[in-house]
Amino acid sequence: MRYLTGLMLCVLANIASAADAECQVNGSGWVDAEVSAFNVYVDVRASTSLKKVLLNYFSMNCRHRLSAGFSPSLQVTTQSDAVRFSPQYRHLNGGLVRLADIYNAVPVQAGLVLGTHTTGPYVSVSGGPYLDITTTPGKYIDIKSGALIASVHLTMRLSSPVTGTRYFNTTVFVYARNSLNLSPSTCTINDNKPINVDFGSVEPLVIGGDISAGTPYRQSVALNYSCPDAGISSPIDIKLVGTASSFNASALATTNPNLAAGLTRLSLLVAPGSSFRTSISNSSGSDTVLFTLFRKTGSLPVAGPFTASGTLVMSLP
Repeated sequence: MRYLTGLMLCVLANIASAADAECQVNGSGWVDAEVSAFNVYVDVRASTSLKKVLLNYFSMNCRHRLSAGFSPSLQVTTQSDAVRFSPQYRHLNGGLVRLADIYNAVPVQAGLVLGTHTTGPYVSVSGGPYLDITTTPGKYIDIKSGALIASVHLTMRLSSPVTGTRYFNTTVFVYARNSLNLSPSTCTINDNKPINVDFGSVEPLVIGGDISAGTPYRQSVALNYSCPDAGISSPIDIKLVGTASSFNASALATTNPNLAAGLTRLSLLVAPGSSFRTSISNSSGSDTVLFTLFRKTGSLPVAGPFTASGTLVMSLP
């Protein structure tokens, strides 16, 4: 019977200690940190001065529930590899920011103290993930609203001279409240304004029979590339999208079947569906291209207005 009584006391002691540590996020209710993970949604913000995207805009408080007479202490520390990015973001560099300005790159080591609770109502846990803003091709940041960005893995150390020391783990899952795209896909050509090439009135027989014929009907156009966020430097491709001429696939078709419009850069023809390589440096760049009008060899284009259209698309190589 003594044995059974001792067993019952042991079970009761375990039950009583199960909720001795609690945490809350963003002012929500207190929950048992030993059995619950936490979901937080953060405003995703880019700091060009720090060259980082910060994901620590949430509050987390933790406390122990032991009597002050037990002289308890609850310490919140990092686990090994404490910040783990979701698969779509693992190619990026980042880590854990703590105490507002201490940056620990991944893999984040174990044992970094984020808060210690001894007295008072609770302790604020200092820490959250961050991503490095990079200009390396293939490592640009594109975060979608609602996406799981990272998980932060924490260890709780609850100690008291009376109850001894217990360790248990908890996890904070960090989701994006908004979207953020720092890739060149957000950059524009000529501020996304239409580019009009007006050849004016032309004489049919003066139009060259091919692009190299030295036709006088040429118009140069400046292309200016700009990005909304500073610090982006990268090679880029500019692709010409449009319908090729029926008599020369290297030029754009016009509404006059015997006329076509060609685009050249640095004396090289850019056919519909093809592209040329250029670059942006510190979020800007420029090129000059030449549009040339030419006719089908042996034809006499009919009089009247004509048009052609195409789209220039910027992308990463």
